[in-house]
Amino acid sequence: MGSPFWQSAKLLLNYRRQLALAGLGLVVTIITFGSGLSLILPMLQMILREQKTLPQIIETYITNPERSQWVRDLGQNLLAVVPSDRFTGFVFIMVVILLLNAIGGVARFVHEYLTITVASRATMVWRDKIYAHLVQVPALLPSQQGYADMISRLVNDTRILADGLQMLMGRALTEICKMVVALIIAWIIDWRIAAMATIGVPVMFGLFRRFGRKIQRASRAAMSERGRMTGAVNEVLSGLSVVKAHNAEGYERRRFRRLAKSLFGEEMRMRAVKAYSSPVVEFLTIFGMVALASTAAWMIIHGRVDVERFIAVLAMLGFAASGVKPVSNLNSTLHESAAAAERLSEMLDLPIEETLEDRRSRRFVTLPAHSQSIVFDGAGYKYQGQDRLAVADANLHVRFGQTIAIVGANGSGKSTLLNLLPRLTEPTTGRVFIDGIDISEVSLRSLRKQIAVVTQQTILFNSTIADNIAYGRRYESMDKIRAAAEAAFAHEFIDALPRGYKTMLGEDGSGLSGGQRQRLCIARAILRDPAILILDEATSQIDAESEGKINRALRKFRHGRTTFIIAHRLSTVVDADMIVVMDNGRIIDRGKHNELMERCPIYQMLTQTQLRASVA
Repeated sequence: MGSPFWQSAKLLLNYRRQLALAGLGLVVTIITFGSGLSLILPMLQMILREQKTLPQIIETYITNPERSQWVRDLGQNLLAVVPSDRFTGFVFIMVVILLLNAIGGVARFVHEYLTITVASRATMVWRDKIYAHLVQVPALLPSQQGYADMISRLVNDTRILADGLQMLMGRALTEICKMVVALIIAWIIDWRIAAMATIGVPVMFGLFRRFGRKIQRASRAAMSERGRMTGAVNEVLSGLSVVKAHNAEGYERRRFRRLAKSLFGEEMRMRAVKAYSSPVVEFLTIFGMVALASTAAWMIIHGRVDVERFIAVLAMLGFAASGVKPVSNLNSTLHESAAAAERLSEMLDLPIEETLEDRRSRRFVTLPAHSQSIVFDGAGYKYQGQDRLAVADANLHVRFGQTIAIVGANGSGKSTLLNLLPRLTEPTTGRVFIDGIDISEVSLRSLRKQIAVVTQQTILFNSTIADNIAYGRRYESMDKIRAAAEAAFAHEFIDALPRGYKTMLGEDGSGLSGGQRQRLCIARAILRDPAILILDEATSQIDAESEGKINRALRKFRHGRTTFIIAHRLSTVVDADMIVVMDNGRIIDRGKHNELMERCPIYQMLTQTQLRASVA
């Protein structure tokens, strides 16, 4: 019961009322089914050798001294209503069986509908639980683990888990119960024949277990390959313009075909086990029935078993055998769902930044409003799987209200250094202080509430322009949203759109130019009114004219807050309070523009190439 699948099945207990009603439907279904089966023996007695009438059968049954009084009373009441004619009695039994079947059908619908509902709701809760966990994992973890595989687990694996939960409570459970009822009736009619039939049950369960393990391993491999395929499709569709520009359609088709073949192979392994497990089980079932019939025939010939009893028991065992295939399907589905549950459980084992219990505990304090300084004290960071530090021994003291420009070649560690400030990454070495407080000891909510980040990569969501500007601050008034857009020089193009601020944006802001998307991101930062502003090449996709306007707006906006700018243009660098030069993950110099031009060769080179070339 400790496996991930059975742990996930515990969610079903949250819907006890629906489960109780579903259980009632199952009980009614089984009672009507068992009652219908119990009428087979008297029906056979009426039409075969004994040729008894229905009242005669009932009277013979209730006169047995072993019958209880309430059974006798019930029999006497039945004698008053059942027909005495043999044919009419046979029709009467058929009508009763038909009515029982109708009642059982309604009960079965109630049972299956409620089990589908409960399984779907439990899966929805499971999905929500995993997603809530995912949004709390460290920022770099999804790229390390693989976005597509995470999406595949969240969408596809939860569906497979839902199939298992539904089958566990639904039709398969009904068939198993029917199988058990049929076996019980068979034992009641003639225990000797029934006992011979149950000899092979342990063998069946042994086969189910062996097949199930193979299906679980193959299913897990297929799910992994499905995640890889999802990743490949996502890469191509998101970068389709690059694919076409490089005439790489043929390469991508071949790459997809290889992934599709790999997935096909894993799925065929899983389906092959399913395919041959069912015939093997069915063959053994038929073999057992043949052996049983042969033995029973010998007993009939030698007068040890009545023909009616033999046919009735054989019918019961036939009904029981019809449940073998659903049990086999249940076994396959449960093991496939177990593989999905294992993969989903791994998602919940991923490390997260901060739990609700952490926020409520005294371990983390609330960071007061930033007003003094920011200090990097020997801070360093090493990416997972890398041998050397991406940022090493960074020492930097910044006073409140200063604007700091950080320059350096690509890969010099600029973005990695600034990622330490909002704790998107935790320092591998050293510490970071805000107003003398180690930020590792403050709550993430209170820290990030004071920070706004605008990156070179524009992140917009499938929602309205107003919602994108007010992201994370959904209760802001339209006046403030409009003021932020005006400050970012975005209001003019927004107002020209047919629906203005209510315009729905497509995925990644499709329909807008790169500069327009960037200005919306800057408007979002302005609306946040942070104490600390981080601009990571934030104007890289904006034309020179728009950049001039935005720089004037940002100069005004930077007043009274600490600003870090990863610079790519000389115009951004020259008016900074301090310019920090990085190379190979280290801070090699700092100072004003003129000072660095005199003494720092790397800064001189950057000015002549990267920075000045950007202006041109």
